[in-house]
Amino acid sequence: KDILRYLNEHYTENISLDQLADQFYISKYYLSREFKKYTGYSPNDYLISLRVEHAKFLLRSTTLPANKIALTAGFHDINNFTNLFRKKTGMTPGGYRKSC
Repeated sequence: KDILRYLNEHYTENISLDQLADQFYISKYYLSREFKKYTGYSPNDYLISLRVEHAKFLLRSTTLPANKIALTAGFHDINNFTNLFRKKTGMTPGGYRKSC
């Protein structure tokens, strides 16, 4: 629960599995296994889902360009953002904005 809370509060930051494991004083392998057992997601997939949900909110509620939304949501590469967004939603950020 502490790790979930931390990810929900810090998803816009650059978070690695190693850093997360160090912060909570557990092995990254144990963290991954238990996190997936508890949530159904790997820590990275959960983090990506949080970021995509935030990006979807910003696409619906602002006129910010996609590259600014990517940075605000915690993605540091616009191409990576676009690919992950498409993988999670089935459409590009621009396509998503137009459909809203």
